[in-house]
Amino acid sequence: MLLQQDNTELGHIKISMEVLEFIASHAAKEIKNIRLENNFASGNFEKLGKKYRGRGIRIEQHEDSVSVDAFVSVKKDINISKKASEIQSTIKSSMKHMTGIEVKEVNVHILYVQLKK
Repeated sequence: MLLQQDNTELGHIKISMEVLEFIASHAAKEIKNIRLENNFASGNFEKLGKKYRGRGIRIEQHEDSVSVDAFVSVKKDINISKKASEIQSTIKSSMKHMTGIEVKEVNVHILYVQLKK
């Protein structure tokens, strides 16, 4: 699926949803003390034998923006609320910077707390 970003005098600019998932996933992986988790409901799985890059991320397209869902686990002994806010701001700013696409919201789903160090 393609998300059209812009029409210029030189032609169309189109960015695939998979690229948006990769950008959000890469941004989240830079955050310490969390891990993106596979979640069947997120639609992230291996497709046709090809490794899917948006692990733990789901993107929903709206008319002029996108929404992001991030499925994560967090390490114990951290402030979950602050970490979720960090995930939201990091993903939103990375996607805006790299694509110019407006991010309507970033929903963070804490699936579990990692008890092991």
